[in-house]
Amino acid sequence: MEVCLAGGGAYAFDRVVLTVPCGQVLALCPDLSASERERLTSVVYQGIVCASLLLRKPLAGFYITNITDSWVPFTGVIEMSALVDPATFGGNALVYLPRYLTQDDGFWQKTDAEIRETFVAALERMYPNFDRSDVLAFQVARVREMLAVSTLHYSERSRPSLRTSLPNVYVVNSAQIANGTLNVNETVALANSSAHELRSLFQADAPDARRLRQA
Repeated sequence: MEVCLAGGGAYAFDRVVLTVPCGQVLALCPDLSASERERLTSVVYQGIVCASLLLRKPLAGFYITNITDSWVPFTGVIEMSALVDPATFGGNALVYLPRYLTQDDGFWQKTDAEIRETFVAALERMYPNFDRSDVLAFQVARVREMLAVSTLHYSERSRPSLRTSLPNVYVVNSAQIANGTLNVNETVALANSSAHELRSLFQADAPDARRLRQA
């Protein structure tokens, strides 16, 4: 298999495992079968805009706070310094504020400055002891294809297969998690199970293994 880079150059490999979202698999492999293209195209992704804040002090000391109030502009508060020694962050507190989005949500168009003002104003309402002067750093990350939504008949019609119709091309990505919410445990479990299955496939297809079967 040959992998051609956009900036020029190419690399040859015995096998290629694609770990990118389904839309990128389609773009990289235009020769996939019609049925494979249909499956990959049918995967609907949820995206995320996530702010990372470095604060002088913790907000409340809880690792995860799930938000249900509709006026709050983010869907959770993750205080990493409740789980990790604050010394790791120079004695400060690290907080993530994720907001999950559909692909057509207007929130994608907001600037970093607009998101900062919206999120910080919400923290002021939620935490009486919070002061915006405590914010030492504020960064925004945007990921369009974060979580594949398990739509009706997902496993039969949309879930990508490990093997593709292209020889020596395989797919391992989060869209293969059909019954979960993409937490760390599920992601690691997918990587481990796929690695085990791929190893078995590669060993079975190795030249020595083929000679043994023929013998």
